[in-house]
Amino acid sequence: MRGRWMGMLLLAALAAGACGDQGGELREATRRRRAELDTTSTAPGDAAGETSSRLPAFVGDTAPRARADTGKADSAKAPAGVATEWTSGVRETRHAGVSTTLLGLRVAANAGFDRLVLDFGDDPVPGWRVEYTDRPVQECGSGETVELGTPAALMVRLEYTQAHDDAGRGTLRQRDLALSMPVMRRMVIVCDFEGVVEVAVGAASRQPFRVTELRNPSRIAVDLQQQP
Repeated sequence: MRGRWMGMLLLAALAAGACGDQGGELREATRRRRAELDTTSTAPGDAAGETSSRLPAFVGDTAPRARADTGKADSAKAPAGVATEWTSGVRETRHAGVSTTLLGLRVAANAGFDRLVLDFGDDPVPGWRVEYTDRPVQECGSGETVELGTPAALMVRLEYTQAHDDAGRGTLRQRDLALSMPVMRRMVIVCDFEGVVEVAVGAASRQPFRVTELRNPSRIAVDLQQQP
């Protein structure tokens, strides 16, 4: 009888050990799954539950405090005094006493031109300067050269502007992105320092451009003319 009880206890111990091993395997599988989920983090400015890897270029960059953008608003006329004709030279407009935050960037290929839209939400439109550069594109902080890999580089400079919040977190998801558009081929934020933001646009050729200020929400639209 004693041997029978000892056999039963031995079987119970073996069963418990097997369950313990299986529980360890389940815990390990759960841990690995959680680690995989943790690597798919939501970037600042993303909609709830969406990740940057699932979103097209620049979609959703605008922070919640900025109003929704529409195609109709993008076609609005510029304020009086702002030149919108095509040029290959320099376009520049200053707005005294303006301090703002760049909240979003969008790009789109339209009929006859590629468009880059810089969104400031409810903030005013800052002073800006747009021109092609023959010099190497450099990061303003480090001075390191940024190779755009394109024949032309269009520089968009924003004055008294930042692309981060008061805690230093970036307000833009994409700061270096390859583009597959007729003229625009790459977009890089090369400066966000001491009230200056610079966006370098790599272009397939030195095409004429135009700049338009838009309202409600505040935006700057930079268009590059496509080749006929």
